[in-house]
Parts: sequence; structure tokens; C-alpha cells
Amino acid sequence: MNKPYLARRLIPIALLTQFSTAALSDDAPNLDKDCTDPANHASDACSLWISVDECKDVQPGDSCPHHPPYIKHVGTIQAHSYHTVFNAVYDSCDTSKGPGHWLVVPNYPVIGIEDHVHRDPRSWSLAWDVAKAENISTEDIALAINPLPKRSKHQLHIHVGKLKDGMKSAINDKQNVPHDGHWHQVTLDNITYDVIFTDGHFTDPFKMVSKKVGEENMVCNGIIVAGSKTGSYVLHTGGTYDSGSNTCRYSVFVEGQLNYSCP
Repeated sequence: MNKPYLARRLIPIALLTQFSTAALSDDAPNLDKDCTDPANHASDACSLWISVDECKDVQPGDSCPHHPPYIKHVGTIQAHSYHTVFNAVYDSCDTSKGPGHWLVVPNYPVIGIEDHVHRDPRSWSLAWDVAKAENISTEDIALAINPLPKRSKHQLHIHVGKLKDGMKSAINDKQNVPHDGHWHQVTLDNITYDVIFTDGHFTDPFKMVSKKVGEENMVCNGIIVAGSKTGSYVLHTGGTYDSGSNTCRYSVFVEGQLNYSCP
């Protein structure tokens, strides 16, 4: 059954030192509530949300005075009855020399990939645009969102980077992934990914994966969107959610397929 995940509106932020693959754990006390919940707000899991919330009112082109020079307003879109503000945050890389690690993060509380009521598919398009603006070639672009058991922050965020060579070779092999509009399996480093190729641009990776695995299992599944010269790939991997034990049968740190190295 679906869990009652709560939230509302969407930003690009680059990975700061607080995001560590060695200490991944969304330890928000109330996982079914967003970061406006008092107990969650006091936890480290909501530090990303707090940074974003403090910077959501900066004007286009301006940097956030609370977090210089990391967070910068890059645009707005109309969403329902309100505007969604997208900000950019840089990491320790000198971005004038090439791409680093960015995040796309809503500037309103959205719990994560499982928050089907409030996640916005346009966040993927924004992340793609951020990658292009940072001069990542189309065939190298990789966007990723980790499932609940493999994330550290209790706020939806899409990672922006480059696809690692091993995965890039695997999915671009048409024997592995025919361009026939169907899902195919690719195994890399003993992890099996379901992959589908789409001509042109993807539309809603959330919906594509949800339709395949069931919305109740989205909490356990990570998603990668990867570019190619003629279209894009959507990948997912993960298991099923056991509402009785409140656990995922299987989940994967999909962000591990992204390369954040600076030139």
C-alpha cells in the first residue's frame, strides 16, 4: 500500500561535503513527513532542505547571501498555483574549468522519489539543462536519484554528473538494449538494471518507472537518466517494499554510476 508521503514545490545544488556515500542514511525521525515536521527539521537529514529554504527567495542571477557562493537562482517555472524557484549550488570544483557535482532540489518540501503527490517530472528536464549549461556533452550526461535506503537527505534531490564509462558502454550496446521501446536488463558489477531507450527527450522518468514497478515500490528503486547522441536512456533498479516490516527487499546506490571528476 502507498505510504502517506507529504510535501509541495522544486532547485540544482552541487554536492557539498555533508553528502557522504560512506554514511548514507535518511535518519529523519518521521519518514512519512517532510522536513517541516519539527522532529525532522532538527535532524541532519533535513540540512539540505534548510539550506534550500533559506535561499528560495533570491532573485534570478543572484547568489544566496546565506550560503555564498554556492547557491544561485537560475530560474522559475509555473507550477499549479505558485511559482517554483530553481537555484544552483556549486561544489568544490572550479566550475569555470568544467563540470562538477550539482543537485536539482525543490525549494519546497518534497520527501523523495516516493513522494508521488508532489514530485515534479520537470525536475529531470531542469537537471538536464544544468548539465548542458555546464558543457557536459549529451552522450555523457547522467542524472540520478537514490532510493530511500541509499540516500542521506530527507528532501528530493537529483544528482547531475557524467555517466561512468562501464555503464555507458553497456547501455549503448544495441545487443544489450535494442531501441525497440521495451525494457531490457543490463548487469554491471553484479547489479541488474532495467533499461529503456527513448528517441528524442524523456518526459517523466518517475511515471515510467512507477508504471513498471508499482508506486508502492518506488521507495526502493533508484533511477538514472542517461544521454546518448540520438535520444536518452532511463534505468532503474531496486526491489519491493514490505509495508509490514517497513523495509525494502533490495535497493541500490545508483548515484555510484555517476562520475563527478573535474577535468
